[in-house]
Amino acid sequence: MIRPTRLTSLIAVGAALVATLALASPAPARPLGRAPQAGPVAATPPMGWNDWYTFSCNINEQLVEQTADAMAGSGMRDAGYDYVNLDDCWAASTRDANGHLQADPTKFPHGMKAVADYVHARGLKLGIYEDVGTKTCAGYPGSYGHVQDDADTFASWEIDFVKVDWCNVPFGDFPGLSQQQVAVQLYTAYSEALKATGRPMFFSICEWDPKLQPWTWAPAISNMWRTNNDYGSQWSQTLANLDQEAPLAQYAGPGHWNDPDILMVGKMASDAESRAHFGAWAMLAAPLLAGNDLRNMSAATKAILTNREVIAIDQDPLGAQATRLSHTGAADVWTRTLANGDRAVMLLNRGDTTARISTTAHDAGLPSGGAYAVRDLWAHRTAESAGVIAASVPAHSAALYRVSPLRGGAGRYPPATEVSVDPQVPPAYPGSDLHAAKAGEKITTVADFGDDGRTPVTNAKLNLTGPSGWKIDGRPVRAHAVPPGGRLSGTWQVTVPADADPGSYTLTGTAAYRWGHGAHAAKVRSETTVRVLVGPAGSPYLSDLSWLSATNGYGPVIVDKTYYGGPLTIHGTAYQHGLWTNAVASVDYYLGGRCSRLTADLGLDDSVKGQGSVTYRISADGQSIYDSGVVTNSTPTAHVDVPLTGAQVLRIDVGDAGNGISYDNADIAQPQLTCADS
Repeated sequence: MIRPTRLTSLIAVGAALVATLALASPAPARPLGRAPQAGPVAATPPMGWNDWYTFSCNINEQLVEQTADAMAGSGMRDAGYDYVNLDDCWAASTRDANGHLQADPTKFPHGMKAVADYVHARGLKLGIYEDVGTKTCAGYPGSYGHVQDDADTFASWEIDFVKVDWCNVPFGDFPGLSQQQVAVQLYTAYSEALKATGRPMFFSICEWDPKLQPWTWAPAISNMWRTNNDYGSQWSQTLANLDQEAPLAQYAGPGHWNDPDILMVGKMASDAESRAHFGAWAMLAAPLLAGNDLRNMSAATKAILTNREVIAIDQDPLGAQATRLSHTGAADVWTRTLANGDRAVMLLNRGDTTARISTTAHDAGLPSGGAYAVRDLWAHRTAESAGVIAASVPAHSAALYRVSPLRGGAGRYPPATEVSVDPQVPPAYPGSDLHAAKAGEKITTVADFGDDGRTPVTNAKLNLTGPSGWKIDGRPVRAHAVPPGGRLSGTWQVTVPADADPGSYTLTGTAAYRWGHGAHAAKVRSETTVRVLVGPAGSPYLSDLSWLSATNGYGPVIVDKTYYGGPLTIHGTAYQHGLWTNAVASVDYYLGGRCSRLTADLGLDDSVKGQGSVTYRISADGQSIYDSGVVTNSTPTAHVDVPLTGAQVLRIDVGDAGNGISYDNADIAQPQLTCADS
């Protein structure tokens, strides 16, 4: 957890701490009244929960106990989740008379040892948070000058996981040392203090500034380390953290793990994004620390978090982090070697339209052979492939497979087949990644069925269906047989209703066929979405509209207030409307050619108290129409008025001015459009 306005201007680093065992397979249920047993620390990545991204500082004893009950009663504990981790804001604002840390008496009236006892009685473990600086990121007492005393305090409370942040570090006490050297010195001292207590505790380093490369020094002193900045629940932010992991596989393994941050499952824009996010973290051998409210999660969120087959990939005892085989446009292929010789394969669609993504068992690292079992870990179905691993992957989704050679018994699984649906919607403007249809538009759509198995399929029929009210012209296509590697294709004309509301609409391709010399009937289907967009009308503020996409250097982009809850304020002027960002950030809006101008005030938010520097860039259909140059607290408020006539997409970028993102809280205040009336 990081507060940019409280970081030093030299560095922004993270948190890391210590706890006990991470089991190599889903944990069996433990009876109440029995504390978790000791074992090898971090043999597999830790699994559990962290409060920060849902509750921030709004935590208390009741929340922790209710979460422990939910974890024990929801099936999560039995699936392997066992850490209940507190983040910042649990402590009292001052130490006690003897200089010891103490829990906030209002939030935790029975003290932290009682909370630990409650959690342990449910077969779970308790994690806690601290900081190597003089204060935590939220301003509570830090461990600087108290490291051994704090470690002893945690041991006396029977804490299992200690997370130590990197805010408010007194760099003046370390003349001549680089930022990385300070980090190594302070975190090494914390590691040694925790070991000196004699209590096994999992040590996680949250040094989140990639420039300090914690993966090069943290494995020697900790069990996991943050590899990136705090993030939000936007798809683009998840991808950014995933990309940061791509070159780091060599540093992960039993006892020490790369940490791409807390899970956002249940907080993403869709269940499909949550599944892709969870699957990606499992491929990375990442800590699985849920960041949602476990007390009232949806059935879909629970099903994602407790998918035993995906968890088994994350907890594989070999501990080999996935590597990226290919990155082509919006398509990623990742593979991970498993302890029994199988390969986990992820086909990730980063883009906004459905895409067919493929690889082969040989490219994934398996020996050449006649047949492979391809287990779909979300559908829980196994198919037989001659070597191709392919799927039509919807936008912002991922297919996840466990692949193994079939030696004998080939033919007992249905052949691997696939359907793809391709609505040929033109880009919003030349070179744009946005493909959006308009009400009343006719779209040519191609559907395709393929046999990736070793034997022909027969009596194949391929058809396309759509939402109620959508007109689909075209008939099903048929084939007596589709040979291995063969395809069956058809084309349909799809008309969007003239009164269609903005939103995403599903087109479904379905293929029915027979396999096993005609003995078995089967169906395979694939869905894709057509996005229908309508530009704004009148004079709305951007903060009143839904953006196409948004990225932020710290946390999410915030609407009509700052991250800290107050109004957007530039040079003493408070604004009712606008966006709070932290460099590096970008926000995109669909205009549909309906708007003629944008006005806005731009500047650093007053909460940064005179620090930080950013740049603003505004683009229309990929062409720059405004560039602020470097903006600091001493720079006058920029009053922007730019033309937008005919533009389909508006984009606002906030850069870090080349000196890092600390204190780069940049407001986009009163951003008002002038558009045609509806």
